[in-house]
Amino acid sequence: MKKMKVIDLTQPWGMNTPPWPGGKAPTIRYVNMISTDGYSQQEITFTTHIGTHLDGPLHFDPKGRDLASLPMDKLVGEGVVVDVSEVGPYGIYTPKHVTSKVDVKKGDILIIHTGFHKYYANAEEPDEIAYFYKHPGPHREFRDWVAEMKFKWIGVDCGSADHPMNTGLQKLNPIVAKEAEKKLGKPLSEIFPPEMDHMMHHTLFKQPYEIIHVENIGGDIDKVLNKRLIIGCFPLKTIGGESTPCRVVAFLFE
Repeated sequence: MKKMKVIDLTQPWGMNTPPWPGGKAPTIRYVNMISTDGYSQQEITFTTHIGTHLDGPLHFDPKGRDLASLPMDKLVGEGVVVDVSEVGPYGIYTPKHVTSKVDVKKGDILIIHTGFHKYYANAEEPDEIAYFYKHPGPHREFRDWVAEMKFKWIGVDCGSADHPMNTGLQKLNPIVAKEAEKKLGKPLSEIFPPEMDHMMHHTLFKQPYEIIHVENIGGDIDKVLNKRLIIGCFPLKTIGGESTPCRVVAFLFE
């Protein structure tokens, strides 16, 4: 049997873990203490899109499956982790940024490394503005290719699988939006017209694709760049659940 290394691709989670801009921060408090009750117990409150989390089908598809209905062979399988960090802040990556570096197959799990995980809370260079607003993202060509490849799910080491300027964030922070326009060389309304809003979510979550996302991946992702591995996402098995924090792990056989 080959030696197996287990690589954690999950961001640490705590009360300072930032939600999606405008969201509700988590809380952790003790409801029982060893000194008074003989044991300790905590109460944790959080919204479902915080930290490393799985966007389930119900997030954008009212007819989609809940988390409890997702089989393990949907969540675990062969895949690749691909470094596209060369496109830089606000950059747009294409299928060629993936296929030029790894042998990607239909039905794989695809994880995109932008390098922006280093800006998350508790990471190397914490910077919430850079993390959520300035990471690179895809355009329509990439969305169509993902659908054609029938991936089980895709993951990103940043705030969204969509380009941040193709979400509501451009309206939430107009200063950053102007900076993005300068970098991209065109008005955002031309690059991302209204019909493309959240295109990676609106189109791909629905049947027949059901290509869901894991966002805010991190951990030791830098150790497995441009490699083929076994990748697993382990969410809560929530009846009626649309999304949830999760643990993401890569299994490397040597």
